[in-house]
Amino acid sequence: MGRQRCDKIKRFLHFNDNSKSKKPGEQGFDKLYKIRPVLGHIRSKFLEVTPKENHSIDEQMIRFKGRSNLRPYLPKQPTKWGIKVFTRAGVSGFVHDFAVYQGKGTLGEDDIEPDLGVGGNIVLRLISTLPQKMDYKIYFENWFSSLKLMSLIKIKGFPCIGTLIKARLKGCPLLTDGEMKKRERGTSDYRTDIHSGVIVVKWLDNNTVCLASTYAGITPQDTCRRWNVKDKSRVEVSRPAIVYEYNRHMGGVDLADMLVEMCRTHREKDITFAKISQRMYEQYLEEDLIDRFETTTGDLGVKWTSKTN
Repeated sequence: MGRQRCDKIKRFLHFNDNSKSKKPGEQGFDKLYKIRPVLGHIRSKFLEVTPKENHSIDEQMIRFKGRSNLRPYLPKQPTKWGIKVFTRAGVSGFVHDFAVYQGKGTLGEDDIEPDLGVGGNIVLRLISTLPQKMDYKIYFENWFSSLKLMSLIKIKGFPCIGTLIKARLKGCPLLTDGEMKKRERGTSDYRTDIHSGVIVVKWLDNNTVCLASTYAGITPQDTCRRWNVKDKSRVEVSRPAIVYEYNRHMGGVDLADMLVEMCRTHREKDITFAKISQRMYEQYLEEDLIDRFETTTGDLGVKWTSKTN
């Protein structure tokens, strides 16, 4: 098929009845109405696959530089222009659930916990499709996490780990960064909330990092190899169990993103809805490949190392 014919088909391709779409300001308005059947079908197929134990939640970016009110600008991200998709994926990179970011309409009004912000509510939305009380473990980064979110996730029966920014520690009496840096590399400090059972750990690597969990803590500690700038050699550094667990299981979304980008076919200035539909189709093909590979071999065979490791 020639390029012009392909572009012409894409120009007139429709997935929904545009005459029935709601206008901005009307109840039930959906920015993704034109491709909602496609998103719903693909999401339902992803949810049919039996999930494994560990799930990470993160954001993906669909590269896009055209005009759209769905396109945020993220100057600190590798992909600065694009359409944001919040994703829950397994360690192998298999995507089990997703939600396309569309601003205020991303979440239903009835499902919002006002104290959690957008990130926390996204996590609750993405784990709502997992069976509760089955010990599925959830991992997420500091944009999503808060101590209250972890308490709610624990009540729902999901053990979890997440990194935390210091502003969300709510006066937790951990050692300050200055006190930690006076000690040797690998030093840890922790506190536990006796009411919620959430443990907060601060660990000194090149810099301090804070993590919180409802199932992992300081022990058992292991060691990891780190580069020592002063001695120009690698040294053994003590590492808490919570850091090991996070590094081991966080990164499934990034892996899924990498696998799709390896065979990306769409163009960055395509039409918005064609762009999303094409990306979802590529994601669907990638999921089928992972599922078939794991079914026959039991392991995707990809060794993944988190950026924080």
